[in-house]
Amino acid sequence: MPATCGICADDVPLGHAVHATIHTKTDAGVVDYYVCQPCYEDELAPLFEN
Repeated sequence: MPATCGICADDVPLGHAVHATIHTKTDAGVVDYYVCQPCYEDELAPLFEN
């Protein structure tokens, strides 16, 4: 079963996707995304590096 990357919109096998849960602190509440590994490494991981 493929998932769609929330960043680049490519289809990625669910077993190879990163699941990101984000609490927006807005009316949108908590949102769930699947992200491909390259997008995770390029876009999300750097946000949490010390």
